[in-house]
Amino acid sequence: MSGDWISVRGIRTFGHHGATARERTRGQVFEAHVALRLDLSEASRTDRLTDTVDYADVCRRVGRILGGDPCRLLEAVAGRVADELLTAYPPVDQVVVRLWKPGVAADLPHSGTPGVTVHRSREAGRTGP
Repeated sequence: MSGDWISVRGIRTFGHHGATARERTRGQVFEAHVALRLDLSEASRTDRLTDTVDYADVCRRVGRILGGDPCRLLEAVAGRVADELLTAYPPVDQVVVRLWKPGVAADLPHSGTPGVTVHRSREAGRTGP
């Protein structure tokens, strides 16, 4: 497998995930960056969308999960995103999902922005960049 990656940064969607009832009721914006590893040599040769992954479709899938059924933990949401992308795109052998809750910063001491990064692979034990 090559070291080629497709990445989409800044997928922002309103959702109702969170550990507290207030977060799940009020909702907030979530932001995701995703990276998908696959061999892009054919797409670079042919210049055809059918030989790669359509990032518009990636954005739709990620947005649907971020705005979908609530989870208590960011880890669970990020895991859902990673699993969806690996299932949807068979040529992808590895996914990295970075997920943040930028709106929660005002509620935290020192204005931190919490986030998680998950790596998923078709091959057990592999991790991303």
